[in-house]
Amino acid sequence: MNFGAALDVAIGLIFVYLLVSLFVTALNEYISSFLNKRSEYLLSRVQSLLGGDGSEKTSGEWSPEMCAVWNHPLISALKSHQTAEDHCTKRGALLKNAPSYIPGKTFAVALTETLKPSETAHLSFAQLKTAVAGIQNNDALKNALLPMLDDAEGKLDVFQTKVATWFDSAMDRTGGAYKRWIHRLTFWAGFAVALAFNVNSLQLIDNLWRDPVARAGLVAQASTTARGADDARGAQAQLAGPRPAVTDGDQAAADVDGAASEAACDTGESAANLAQDLPLPIGWNQENLCALVHQPLKSLPPSKRPASVCKTPYRSGWSATVKIFLTLLGLAITGLAVSLGSPFWFGTLQSVTNIRASGAKPDRADGTTQK
Repeated sequence: MNFGAALDVAIGLIFVYLLVSLFVTALNEYISSFLNKRSEYLLSRVQSLLGGDGSEKTSGEWSPEMCAVWNHPLISALKSHQTAEDHCTKRGALLKNAPSYIPGKTFAVALTETLKPSETAHLSFAQLKTAVAGIQNNDALKNALLPMLDDAEGKLDVFQTKVATWFDSAMDRTGGAYKRWIHRLTFWAGFAVALAFNVNSLQLIDNLWRDPVARAGLVAQASTTARGADDARGAQAQLAGPRPAVTDGDQAAADVDGAASEAACDTGESAANLAQDLPLPIGWNQENLCALVHQPLKSLPPSKRPASVCKTPYRSGWSATVKIFLTLLGLAITGLAVSLGSPFWFGTLQSVTNIRASGAKPDRADGTTQK
């Protein structure tokens, strides 16, 4: 087995996964923003913390504490529009206006102030404890706040810190649920993109293994991308480090910025020109659609091969089923690979290209330089 060729196939496949992952990441962000998913998860968690039982989506009922906290000036300042909202607000408008994130300290202060009696200018710890004990029809919130009051050592700021920690812990769990939703979305979006553009992993492996020209071109593109990222990272490290002397500081900073920008532009240009420059089996056309149900040209004697695969005899029922199954399997493998995310494939690409570039290849006996 040619280990060098196998490594090049792996690099090419990883690079394709990276490109598809970047596209799917942008698609996921658009879908998430369109559906206001971050705001939906945040709103549901805040409702749960403030006494909700999960029926708010259908009944629309909010607890008085939820209504007061959600419309508190500190929370409203994080919304798109600082308007008063309650369970009567249409859910679409509610989610569109809701913030994506709420700092734990902001939530703690807002909750504490909503518990303050209306006639009180400065809330004392004793008044807060009385207010919490007097919460009605919201045992979930009361039972959560009472232990924090007992552990606050009679200090209001300690209580707010504990509430902020409680809120942040809940947001961590909400972030985990959101990540699981994004992971599922990434798989299905990756499968949809693979199906739309015919990014078949099995076909790519076969094509890259048989076509050294496409394999070499794709590896070159991948190596350029990895080097460009290293150059950009090095430029960022220089920017983060100490500045040179005042006399040449401006010129040095301009040179570093230019290097980072040039590396990023080269990387983007290489990725954009990939489909045009390399003969990869990506994209649907009449030939590969016919190949699903027609016999391949190589199965016929050279003298009987027509000009197009669409003119070859039809496959048998079993052969067509196997071909379609393998095509769907290759697309599903792409979807699973893309679901790992672009950071994973980018790190893998850099690691694998470093293995390949671990040493310079010696010249051939005839004097030909190996790349």
